[in-house]
Amino acid sequence: MQPCFMRLFYLLVGWISVGICYRSAAELQGKPTLLAPSIIDQWIDFTPHAIWFYLSFFLIIPICFWVAPYSRLRWMSACFMLSGLMAALCYLFFPTTMDFPVDTGNSASSWLLARLIDIDVPVNCFPSLHVTLTMLAIWGSFDRDHPLRNIILVLWGMAIVFSIIQLRRHLFIDFMGGMVLALMVGYGVRYGFTRLAQQQSG
Repeated sequence: MQPCFMRLFYLLVGWISVGICYRSAAELQGKPTLLAPSIIDQWIDFTPHAIWFYLSFFLIIPICFWVAPYSRLRWMSACFMLSGLMAALCYLFFPTTMDFPVDTGNSASSWLLARLIDIDVPVNCFPSLHVTLTMLAIWGSFDRDHPLRNIILVLWGMAIVFSIIQLRRHLFIDFMGGMVLALMVGYGVRYGFTRLAQQQSG
């Protein structure tokens, strides 16, 4: 297959797997635990305008799969699948929710936030897959030959993960959980691929 089609294949396999795990966990879990905001959450003001960076998550992921070194695509897709599965297990065994603020604004941002709320689920807070997948996608796209692009993607990713708290779709503890999950999965899959390559060469 042509490289561009393989990029699309790896993206779809990884991302669809996450979606299936996410939605299944939301349907199957029991009564969620209400998470309380931390001091850090209270320092960050709610704003519906964070919706634009929040939704740009759905743009940065395919961009990262498009520009990432081709040799990393299999790792990225496997990381997405494993992180979706591990997050779903967290959602099932430790279901969580939070107090979502009511936005009464009439701006375009408020309208878009209302549409998001209509299709989103009020559970699956910890860990934040928004954070996990953003980190993994940017990690996989790093290329020493494109330092400026690396910086742009990192700054963009930071804006996305900050927006989850600004928009009150997640709390700081969800952000931390998402980071830990990304690191565990990223290094775990890398180790697994290395061991598999060693066994095959031996």
